[in-house]
Amino acid sequence: MRAAIALLAFALTLGACAPSGDQAPSPAAAPAPAVNAPRAAHIPTDEQVKRFLAEGRDPALRKIAAVDYYLHYRLMQATGIEKELGGEQPAIEELKALGDGYERLAREFEVEAPKMHKTAGFTGEGMTSGFTGLGLGGFVGLLTGGMTSAVVSSMSDQDLAAMNSKGPWKFDGKDSKAEVKIGEDRSVSQAMEFDVNTDSMNGKVKMKTRMTACPDASGKLEVEIDVDSQMTVKGKDGVGGSVHSTYKYERYLNDNAELIQTADGTASSNRIRMAGIENFERQYVDLTLGYERGGERIFEHHDEGGFSIFRPEEVERTRKLLESIELMQSLIGEAMLRGFMGEPPFASGRCIDLKVTSTPAKRTGLDPATPFQIEAKPRVKADGSPAQGTVKATLSGGSKLTLDGIPIKADSTHAYVGPEEKEQVASIAFESRSKRGVGKAELTFDTKNRKRAYSITGGADEFHGTGEACDLEELFVVEGSGVTVRFVPASAESGRYSYSGSMSGFAVWGNGTYTVNYQGETAVSISATGPGSVKTPKGTYTRNGSETYSLTPMGDKTCVPPTEPN
Repeated sequence: MRAAIALLAFALTLGACAPSGDQAPSPAAAPAPAVNAPRAAHIPTDEQVKRFLAEGRDPALRKIAAVDYYLHYRLMQATGIEKELGGEQPAIEELKALGDGYERLAREFEVEAPKMHKTAGFTGEGMTSGFTGLGLGGFVGLLTGGMTSAVVSSMSDQDLAAMNSKGPWKFDGKDSKAEVKIGEDRSVSQAMEFDVNTDSMNGKVKMKTRMTACPDASGKLEVEIDVDSQMTVKGKDGVGGSVHSTYKYERYLNDNAELIQTADGTASSNRIRMAGIENFERQYVDLTLGYERGGERIFEHHDEGGFSIFRPEEVERTRKLLESIELMQSLIGEAMLRGFMGEPPFASGRCIDLKVTSTPAKRTGLDPATPFQIEAKPRVKADGSPAQGTVKATLSGGSKLTLDGIPIKADSTHAYVGPEEKEQVASIAFESRSKRGVGKAELTFDTKNRKRAYSITGGADEFHGTGEACDLEELFVVEGSGVTVRFVPASAESGRYSYSGSMSGFAVWGNGTYTVNYQGETAVSISATGPGSVKTPKGTYTRNGSETYSLTPMGDKTCVPPTEPN
């Protein structure tokens, strides 16, 4: 099942980034910048993100790949790889073969026909397929982002816990391996490794990506893409090199759960470490560029030693090349954090548990104009701490809600008077917003007459029971086959159940949840599901099971409620 989910996520990601015909994805637009606060120039605009998603990932990745190819080729020159391979054109062909091999492994189901372009002076331009370093990391990063938005954000807490209980998803193929871990906070960590051998070279790429789906206490979201690309000449242990890049992209939410669009809303860095050996002599360069939070430019030349590409003027050339693809990398980071399909993960309601309670707790079968006091408490799912920020309550239907549609400080208290007439329904939608994300909840109220009595019959397999429900909002019991089933309603629509007893001489017990199925205003059946256990001389066995019970209105027949306490 986990493999199917991961493959589905991969397919969804490809679909999210590559448009079909004239139909383009519909990304969630980020909020507009605050009034009088200029947008930071290094933050992608909404229009740029939309265009990036509409055009598909490949145009951006090809621009990054051009720089990748150039840096790898210069490393081949500096370390003697080019010389060992017989000159410029053979070296370009081998580099291209490595890139094509990596891309084929990354795409899994896509095969691109290699198209070589001879160049008079190789610059990396014109390479129409293949990824090597940063571009390959971007490809994997987009896969991670797609998985989060297309699968993880739509999972319930129970689904996520069930998936995590089975451990990380793993794939181990002949030339590639992968591992994906999804945290309880819906963060995604991914590791992939590709091995490609050409006629004359050995190549290995190791990639790690990490993406937070829920912001921390400062409102920070993070993307990190780490790529280590290594290449050596076959049979020449003293000739080889590597390009290691670590790209970090940070975005910050304001107190209204909006991405900050000013310079204070982002930070980024790209650390590039190139190293190689020729005749067992080491050469290297180490530099970082990007933007600090607040907009100050980063350029740190940490260290360098050797010759050729590692001369000071070549370091400057490398810096300018990397600056040329900063926007492309920021677009990848922005797309990952915003989500490809629908809402960004932080806006989906999955990061915040918005706890909403009413006094009185009973909200169905009400008397007209019943008054309520409602409390809304947004809590961070990761640690249970108060999310703070604001809560907005919006009423649909009758009768009166104080501060309807107006955000107020969390934790919030709301006064509501229920529907004023019989057979009416109303609901209140709650939304909390803070730098920790968005929380969502809803309460429903009705003045319908749900206090109908039903006879119950049903079960599953060897179990068959009967009983009566005098009120579907009060405890009711089903008995039969030596087993007693107790139903504890949360409402007239659902609740929890437990059972125990002895069947065929064996002790049985279990619990789970149930839902009441209606046709119009009449309940017709109950569907129950959950784990059940049986104790035998050979041991105790547990499995998930389900039961179905039919409900028949009792009319004027007397109904006797169970005597045991709720």
